[in-house]
Amino acid sequence: MARLCKQVVWDFLKVFVCCELYVKFASGQNNQGDVYYGQNNPYQTYNPPEPGDRDYRTFTYNNRRYSQYQPNTYYNSRGQPGDPRRVNQDPRFKYDQQGNQEPIYPGVLGGWREDLQGKMRPDSIIKERDVFVRTRHGEVQGFKVYLYDNPDPDSLYRPGSESIEREMGKTIVFLGIPYAMPPINEGRFRPPKSHKGWQLIQATDFGPACPQPIKYTGASKGVRDMDEDCLYLNIFTPTIGSVAEKLPVMFYIHGGDFTHGASNLFPGHILATFYEVVVVTINYRLGALGFLSTGDINSPGNYGILDQAMALQWVYDNIEFFNGNRDKITLFGPGAGAASAGLLMVAPQTRHIVTKVIAQSGSALADAAFVIDKYRAQNTSRVFGQLLGCSIESSWKLVNCMKQGRSFYELGNAEFPPQVGFFPWGPVIDMNVTVPYYEGWYEKDWHFIKDLPENLIRKGQFNRGLQYMAGVTLQEAAYFVSENSSLAPDFRITREFFDQKIREFVLRYNYTLNPNGTYEAIKYMYTYWPDPNNETLIRDQYINMLSDFLYVAPNDKMVKLLIEQDVPVYMYVLNTTVESFNLPHWARIPHDIEHYLLCGAPFMDVEFFPPKLRFTRNQWTNNDRNMSHFFMKAYSDFARYGNPSHTQILGLHFELATMGQIKYLNINTTYNSTILWNYRQTESAFWSQYLPTVVGHLVPTYPPTTEFWWEPREPLQIAFWSMSAGCLFLIVLVVVCCMLWRNAKRQSDRYYNGELFLQENDPDSGVDNARGAEMYEYTDKPRVVQTTGPARTISTNSFRTESAASLKEPTSEGRKGTPLMTTRKVSKSKTQLIQGVPQTDV
Repeated sequence: MARLCKQVVWDFLKVFVCCELYVKFASGQNNQGDVYYGQNNPYQTYNPPEPGDRDYRTFTYNNRRYSQYQPNTYYNSRGQPGDPRRVNQDPRFKYDQQGNQEPIYPGVLGGWREDLQGKMRPDSIIKERDVFVRTRHGEVQGFKVYLYDNPDPDSLYRPGSESIEREMGKTIVFLGIPYAMPPINEGRFRPPKSHKGWQLIQATDFGPACPQPIKYTGASKGVRDMDEDCLYLNIFTPTIGSVAEKLPVMFYIHGGDFTHGASNLFPGHILATFYEVVVVTINYRLGALGFLSTGDINSPGNYGILDQAMALQWVYDNIEFFNGNRDKITLFGPGAGAASAGLLMVAPQTRHIVTKVIAQSGSALADAAFVIDKYRAQNTSRVFGQLLGCSIESSWKLVNCMKQGRSFYELGNAEFPPQVGFFPWGPVIDMNVTVPYYEGWYEKDWHFIKDLPENLIRKGQFNRGLQYMAGVTLQEAAYFVSENSSLAPDFRITREFFDQKIREFVLRYNYTLNPNGTYEAIKYMYTYWPDPNNETLIRDQYINMLSDFLYVAPNDKMVKLLIEQDVPVYMYVLNTTVESFNLPHWARIPHDIEHYLLCGAPFMDVEFFPPKLRFTRNQWTNNDRNMSHFFMKAYSDFARYGNPSHTQILGLHFELATMGQIKYLNINTTYNSTILWNYRQTESAFWSQYLPTVVGHLVPTYPPTTEFWWEPREPLQIAFWSMSAGCLFLIVLVVVCCMLWRNAKRQSDRYYNGELFLQENDPDSGVDNARGAEMYEYTDKPRVVQTTGPARTISTNSFRTESAASLKEPTSEGRKGTPLMTTRKVSKSKTQLIQGVPQTDV
């Protein structure tokens, strides 16, 4: 009895201590963790600065960049981050040179982070947290996240169905592992460099997102931090240590049109824990910092896609330490992520790594996925340079301005005018440029793909064990309407608006060879002829037009190419929505709607997601939970077995697509889906086959008018052309001097070339005009020929030269005067030498 009472008292004390700690901890926080310091806090609520704010900054420690945001009530601190009154601060953690050298703790080490650990519960602070893993680059410290829901429909669990929340699983999380050196200073507009390694990295917080427009950042949007030092990846794994079999790896590449997005927007906890895969998410450079291309050696481009390739290589080299199977790596992602996965699938440096691809509403064969027009890339860069006030006289001046004279904030926040195109930035084909060696960068580091992805697939240049899965939604391009504020609140589209958008579309995509014919063809294809003036149907057709061009037709083309190469292909079309979102009927199934289903949002604490979404724990319907389970199970089965329905999932299964019968799973609900085939083949053929015959061919854009072949593009070329110009000037100068010297010599030779013979009056001195019998002498008047008498030669004062002694034979023509045969006669001349200068009297 005494033992029982003792046990009861001990259990009561443990519960009391946990409740006291929880109340003490929670009293200093609001729902978002922004109230830091308790009820007597003199600072009240601290709202950390966000990207774009004047006092926003990050800090570095041990080659790792962390956020300034710290809910530091875990250690009963006082004051805002950096306040000298804060206690329990680790002096090793310092702000970088952008800050004030103030110490704070990074990530979850500084306090409970609801955005990283979920809702705090009474026993949270006594649960095991820290995990350490040693990789090829050094030791990494992560932490455990505990989950309180189960996605298995057979569990019959629903939030709130039990009075006490039970732990259903746990995920081991490593956030912000650097996979490359920071692409700052000299690293801007250059390929990534492999990380040199570390002793210990605190992977306890997401790394900053890469620079992007400020409208996509902020704590409320889920992107709390932003910095040019952004090349980090995150790993979610269910176990650490020895296991019987390594787990498949799912490598997530976020979308965002290559201009915005971040790795932390995809929480992989549920997918990793309950479906036994290792989930990896990455950041990569976006916008101009990731894809600026001048078509020459000043900025070849492709930095963002090269970041992805380096992250993939890092995972291939290190994922085994996180219980991942390096031979089962599946790439997946929406939009730009799907296009990137398709490019990495055929890229020479990564094709051996990629065994499976899941393309969510994207294709590497889309117009914006891969730019093959050099002048289009150049002109995009020039327009961007004009927005920033940089010189566009030459590509070197443009790149130098953006590299030396503009901050990453300016480069990330600048946005294009609408006429540039829907997706201005993206990977470009190699321009056959040879880049000189820079310290740390080799020629091979700059190159990505030298041929069209379509040609590489036809040549079979991909992993021969490749398996492919693709999907699209019913209303992919609905966001073009819903995000157009000028159409709010009714979002009506008139016939005039539709016609104008088609004309803009024709000009925007360079269909300039036959613009009227192209316009008429598109208008004919997407006019609902039974009721052409119905604005509701016009809006639907406008969405269909953009969806087919941007997503459906490129996806169809990729699927057919891979089927021709005997690659197993599975396909789905999403025809249902997230019911709890209550979207309008014309935008119920937009682009990437399956994102929240795939990351297990119905089973996670709402604190993991951006506050802007305003999720609630009980908002999800049974169908939402079932569809979330279906997608996670299908994707993980495909990563593990190469078949998305290795076993039936809630009664659903996929079938292989074959040529002539491109079968796909038409997903309505989990209990009302069917296998159909040949999705929108007429519309896809219109864009892939028919329209190019109307256009003739896609006319390349015109080259920049200020680019000339001789124009210097970088300092080495400036030095070369300067030296060449100097050498040319010296050569011309030498030639001119030689000509002047020759003319001067001819003038002086007048007196020695036989046309003028000089004699002194004094027969004892002067010029001896005696020549051989064959010589001629010209005088002003006739002379008498002397036939007798020796000719006396005075050699001491003679001006005769060797040339005067070798004159040619006389001719029948002579100059004015009488030619006389000299007979060695000494005659007086009217020419005299005065101070050594010949003077002649006329």
